[in-house]
Parts: sequence; C-alpha cells; structure tokens
Amino acid sequence: MDCVKCGAPLPPKSNICNYCGTLNETDLRALPGSEKEGAANERLCPHCGVNLRSVELKLEGRFVIERCDRCFGLFFDPHELESLIDVSVSNVHGIDYERMAVLIEEERNIDPPSFKYVECPVCHKLMNRRAYGSRSGVVIDTCKNHGVWLDGGELSQLLKWAKAGGQLHDKDQKAEEARRRERRERIKRETKPAASYEHTWEPGAGLDSDSDYLVGALGLILRLLR
Repeated sequence: MDCVKCGAPLPPKSNICNYCGTLNETDLRALPGSEKEGAANERLCPHCGVNLRSVELKLEGRFVIERCDRCFGLFFDPHELESLIDVSVSNVHGIDYERMAVLIEEERNIDPPSFKYVECPVCHKLMNRRAYGSRSGVVIDTCKNHGVWLDGGELSQLLKWAKAGGQLHDKDQKAEEARRRERRERIKRETKPAASYEHTWEPGAGLDSDSDYLVGALGLILRLLR
C-alpha cells in the first residue's frame, strides 16, 4: 500500500510514511467495500481523547464501527472484529506457509513498539492486552464487556494474516493444544498411584491361598501390636 500524499510504499506494519511522515488511513482502504462516515458519538479515543466517529461499512450485512479521526484507531463491539475478518477475507482454504513466513520475518525486523495500557472508550477502565490469533503479530486491547481496540494499521495487518491462512493456522494450533492437554490429563489419570489400603483379617474369614493366609496373619499381628 502506498502513501496517499507522496506515493511512496508504506513500511510493513506501519501506516506512517517513512519519506514524508504522513499518517495514512490504511485499515479501511484494505477492506473490499466502501464506507460512509456518520456523526461523532460519546465514545472517546483512548490515545487522543477525542470523540470517535461512527463508520458504516458497506459489506455483507451491516457493520458500524468507531474510528478516531486523528490516529485512525478503530473500536469494535464484542465479536464484530471476528465477523468483519470473516466477511472481508473469503475463499481461503489452505495455509500459505511462504506468505506466513514473510509476515513473521517482517515482524522480527521491526523494533518492538513501546506500549501502554489504555482505557476502554466506553467504561474508561484499563483494557487487557493479548495477542490476536497465532502468529498474527498484532496485540489487541480488549474490554471484556465492551469490545476491542485496534491501533491504526493493525486491522490491515490482520487482514494480510487472514488471507495467508492465519485463521486456519490458529484453528490448527488450538486443536493441537487441546490434544496435548487431553494427553497430559490422560497420562495423569493413568499414572495416579492406587489408593493405599490396609488388609485386615477377621477370624473365620475364608482364605483362598497361602498368600492370603500370610497377609491375614500379618494384619492380625499388626492389630495386636497397636
């Protein structure tokens, strides 16, 4: 994707042009549909502190998300991000490991950005940070009750990841982890020591073998010595 001001190619995983320093809106440009901007609402950008603007996306179904006009960060209500990626990236039936390797290499060659915990645009409580999917290279800010915040440029990175089969790769990784967890639980059950017990002998009890007789006699002696 090129800079809208000078036309220079934008660096990987960044929407800031290295040549002219322009902050580009790369996320909505990466979507297959168009968008229609609405009015500003009461939700606040966790970085800029300004009111977010509603944006209606022209995709399958109706998507209304919030965007900051300054930093181009995006806020999604619960489950909207997953649904948006699903309808934006279709016909992916396999994992492009070569492309995945390129994305991972791009991630390694970029200095890790400084970060801070940011407030939810709705409740203003600090959000949690977690990696989105397996090897996407994107860490999202999440509020359990209200949704997900993506910094500018992170949605386009997630779309690249999904087009390379990232969602399928993530599904395979989760299935493998579930199998490993089940194996660990099975081994734990199978190797659990048998419950200890004390063999006692009651007078008149039947003895089926010499070993039973010795065990019973030993149990009686132990009881007498107590």
